[in-house]
Amino acid sequence: MIYHNEPNQLKSTYISLDSRQIYEPADTAFFAVRGLHHDGHQFIESLYQKGVREFIVEKSAWNGPLVEKANTWQNTSIWVVANSIDTLQHIAQLHRIAYNIPVVGITGSNGKTTCKEWLFTLTKSHFQVVRSPKSFNSQIGVPLSIWGIRSQHRLGIFEAGISRINEMDRLEPIIRPEFGILTNIGEAHGKNFESESEKLVEKLKLFRHTKKLIYRATPNTSPIVGETMQKINPECELISWSTQDPNQSIYVYWKITGKSSQIKFQKRNQSETFLSVQTNLHDEASLENLSHCLIQAHVLGIKSEELTLAITGIKPVSMRLEIKEGIRNNQLIDDSYNNDIDGLKLALPLFKRYEEKKKVLIISDFIETGLNETELYQSIAQLIRNQRIEKIVGVGAQIDRNKHHFDHIETYPTAESLIESGDLNNIKDSVILLKGARKYAFEKIVNALENKSHCTQLEINLEALQNNLSYYRKVLGAKNKIMGMVKAQAYGAGAVEIAKILQTQGIEYLTVAYTDEGVHLRNNGIYTPIMVMNPQVEEFDKMVSYALEPEIYNFSMLRAIDDYSNNQNKNIKIHIKLDTGMKRLGFEMSDLPELLDELNQMPQLWVVTILSHLAASENPQHKEFTLHQITQFKEAAGAISERLGYKPIWHIANSAAIQNYPEAHMDMVRLGISMYGISGNPIEKKALENVLTLKTYVSQVKNVKKGETVGYGRIGQFKEDGRIATLAIGYADGYCRTLGNGEGLFEIHGQLCPTIGSICMDLCMVDISHIAEVNEGDEAIVFGGKIQLEALAKAAQTIPYEMMTSISSRVKRIYVRD
Repeated sequence: MIYHNEPNQLKSTYISLDSRQIYEPADTAFFAVRGLHHDGHQFIESLYQKGVREFIVEKSAWNGPLVEKANTWQNTSIWVVANSIDTLQHIAQLHRIAYNIPVVGITGSNGKTTCKEWLFTLTKSHFQVVRSPKSFNSQIGVPLSIWGIRSQHRLGIFEAGISRINEMDRLEPIIRPEFGILTNIGEAHGKNFESESEKLVEKLKLFRHTKKLIYRATPNTSPIVGETMQKINPECELISWSTQDPNQSIYVYWKITGKSSQIKFQKRNQSETFLSVQTNLHDEASLENLSHCLIQAHVLGIKSEELTLAITGIKPVSMRLEIKEGIRNNQLIDDSYNNDIDGLKLALPLFKRYEEKKKVLIISDFIETGLNETELYQSIAQLIRNQRIEKIVGVGAQIDRNKHHFDHIETYPTAESLIESGDLNNIKDSVILLKGARKYAFEKIVNALENKSHCTQLEINLEALQNNLSYYRKVLGAKNKIMGMVKAQAYGAGAVEIAKILQTQGIEYLTVAYTDEGVHLRNNGIYTPIMVMNPQVEEFDKMVSYALEPEIYNFSMLRAIDDYSNNQNKNIKIHIKLDTGMKRLGFEMSDLPELLDELNQMPQLWVVTILSHLAASENPQHKEFTLHQITQFKEAAGAISERLGYKPIWHIANSAAIQNYPEAHMDMVRLGISMYGISGNPIEKKALENVLTLKTYVSQVKNVKKGETVGYGRIGQFKEDGRIATLAIGYADGYCRTLGNGEGLFEIHGQLCPTIGSICMDLCMVDISHIAEVNEGDEAIVFGGKIQLEALAKAAQTIPYEMMTSISSRVKRIYVRD
């Protein structure tokens, strides 16, 4: 049946917007969404074949042969609506009304997910709680979260995030929070707001009908909160708290001792504290988030003795999925401590990125789900059954009792017993997904499987990378193709993982410098077209075998590839490189007549693209030269296309030219360093997210007396008594020697610490005299926090490209998803 109206309820229990994440097809409604570079409608027919029987489709896309086929489908409901996301939000809003339970709504710039998880920990023994999966706080994530409310739930905890004006107006009626928490307001997600105050006012709209709102009082936020809430919800009780002002609703006292803290809470005009707890958390951000949660739990009626017991379960929240290199050619997907069914559904599709490897799943008991144990493990077994996983390992008593629901599974009582069994030693050439409840200590399993190369590590945030790609897609529009530069190990970020992300995002082309780089990608499941910038004649066989496409930049190479194609009787794709002023590689403009004649005699060569390279697109001083390059290229590419009788793809724009020279976009652009959030253009800089964070750790802390020297050559001198930290990074890791003796800075505990003395091969020293407490094992951020790569490169008298590509292979690459 096809309905041309918006549904008020669905026949299905489950909802999906991702065709890859449907586990109960007969009971799932698929929402087809059209985006700039994707269209869910193209999967409708295949999903029908798999058993999906309810679809929400958009009127603008509902046409052609598919409509005729759909009219013949039996027992199927198709809702034709104006906008699928609007309908999703409408359905979620009605669902929320149907389950009138108390809900805590959480918003802010930072700490939303942490507060949600910690509040769940504090309340789960008192209420049957439903909460947002992971960081589901967007225009799509919120309605999907709300859809999870069921009759057994007695409390909801949901987070809401916004990035634009008026977005909260859509989320507030879906969540309808009775209680509110406003977390820290900072710079995150601020690019589309004129000011921090505008962003704060917009976030406060979530609390339009809230009865009680908890927030930390600061000079910047308190006046705006008070004024805004008086306008939009004057009946709301504002519960402000402060660690400095006893006149706020609640005075909070923090006493930090080493790596633990005591927190006391005292209400205004009361002499006694109403709550006092101990915690192993000791940084201010964590204490702020925990204070929000404890106050909210108190407001919900949970007694102090219950909270004192529950707080022992509060641990730093692992909000990021990490992809790590394992031993025996294994790849680890470490999604530990996100151990619920929703988290499993989100993680399982990651297996598809590693089709060339065997699949291994290691899971623990799924605890505190509120579901019947038999039904729970039947559902989990069904989820896994659809994934064709070669090896499944379970840890815990519950999963052992229910192992008969699985087609095949090996179970162990503890992580330690699994490690001691030696079973892990038999896993090789596999991708291993780990999901375990915190009590099962899956970090021990990860430690046993991980390739431990160096404690210094480069974190690559894949979600930020995807967001940057989406930004460029919007800037370029639907017609422009993107060529992703993955040469030199993707500028040091790791070619295979970056190429997998680019491939998943539909990038049209990849580029490497040398043939072996392309072969490595092909051997790791990359099927996207790959251009080789510097091919060698003796490697033509290898290039053809691995479907790699050479960049041809001189006549000897052109004639060699022509001879090869004739001898092998094969048509070969090539890319013609023109030199319009870079004076590096490429045919000169004076070569053009001869090039046209030769190409005309080589019909077996297929010119896929014509390209050139801009020499100074990042520098406005050379605008005239750059525009001349663009003009020359257009004329030459036009002449080649005319002689060929077909138009290859034209591309000359590099990262800098995308924003600076729109006339250079042509058919395709080459995206390189900007995809990592590095740009000299202020407009781009505001829109892009940081992808790379280089971290190391404190190896030792020393006291240094006045007059003593530090390091080789004794060039680091202390004029007063002080303290230093020795860090596990040196010039062999890519940290330049030019950054010694104060030229470089590290971020430790949120404060900047200058280098002192020379940079050593494996170590360097920093001055920590101004920080109260630094301990061995503490984290030190090289760049990606308060210190950005561009600033560090400038201090080192080099460029970000060199800094990135100089990071040693012994530095561990870890791929994370927020």
